[in-house]
Amino acid sequence: MNSGNRIAEAEHRRLKASYKRRRNIVALIFLLPNLVFFLGFLLLPVISLFWQTFHDGGVLSPMRFVGLENWRKTFADPLVLTTIRNTIVYSLIAIPAVFLLAMIVALAMRTAQHGRSFFKAVIYFPTLQPVLIAALMWTFVLHPDFGALNLVIRIFTGEPVNFLGDPNLALPTIAMVEVWKGLGFWALLFFAGLAALPTEIFQAAELDGAGPVRRFFQHALPLMKPTFFFSVIFATIVNLQLFDSVFVLTDGGPSNATATATWYVYRSLFTFNEPGFGATLAFVLVAVVLVLTAVQTILLKGGGK
Repeated sequence: MNSGNRIAEAEHRRLKASYKRRRNIVALIFLLPNLVFFLGFLLLPVISLFWQTFHDGGVLSPMRFVGLENWRKTFADPLVLTTIRNTIVYSLIAIPAVFLLAMIVALAMRTAQHGRSFFKAVIYFPTLQPVLIAALMWTFVLHPDFGALNLVIRIFTGEPVNFLGDPNLALPTIAMVEVWKGLGFWALLFFAGLAALPTEIFQAAELDGAGPVRRFFQHALPLMKPTFFFSVIFATIVNLQLFDSVFVLTDGGPSNATATATWYVYRSLFTFNEPGFGATLAFVLVAVVLVLTAVQTILLKGGGK
C-alpha cells in the first residue's frame, strides 16, 4: 500500500509539473509579441543609450570611446544644475496650480444641474490642441506689442509686460500655459474620482449639519487619497519632462531662465552634436525622476497610514 501511494504521489507530481510547463509555454507564446516589442523598442534602445554615454560621436561622426568623460562633463556643467532646478521649480508651480483649479472645476461640474456634457467638452478642448497651435495662440496672447493680454494691461498701467522675455516671469508663464493645457485632463480625472464616491456618506454628513466645505474636507478628500496618489506621481513624471512649450515659446531663454533638462538633452543631441553628453544627461534626468517619485511614494504612503 505504501509503495502504491508513493507511485501515485510521484505520478501526481509528474503530471503537475507537466501541466505547469505546458501552461508556462502557452503563456509565453501569448506574451511573445509584447516581449518582442519590449526588447526592440524599450530595453535594447535603453542599453544602446547607456552604451552611448561612454562614447563621443556616433551620429554625424564615428563613435569614439571616451570612458567616463561624459559623466564628468555632466556633473561639472553648471547649466545641468540650472536646467534641473528650472524643471523642479516649474513642477512646483504647475502641479499644485493645476490640481487646485482642476478640483474647483470638478466640484463645479459635480454640482451643476444642466450643461455638464458641454462643459466637459469645453474644459477638455485645450488638452486636444497640438503643441504648435497652442504655442502660436499663446504667442499672440502674450506678445508685448500686440498681445491680447497686454492690450488689457496697457489700459490699466500704460506699460506692456514682456511675459516671455523677462527672466523672472518666463518660467511662471510657461507653467501657466501648461496649466491651461492640462486643466481639462485633471478636472475630468478628479470629477470621475468624486463621482465614484459613495453618496450615502455625504447624505449622512448633510443630515448631521455638515456644510459643503466640511463635507469636502472631512469626507471627500480622505476617500480620494488613491486618486491623489496616482495624480501626484503621474503629474511629477510628466512635468519633469517639460519640453514642447519651452522649445516653441522661449527655446530655453531668456538667459536660460526656462531651460529644462529635456530641452538640454534635445539641444545636446541635435544642436550641439554631443550625443554622448545628451545620453548621459538623459540618464541623470531619469535618476532625478526616480528619486523624486520614490520620495513622493514614501511620503504619501506614510501620510496615508
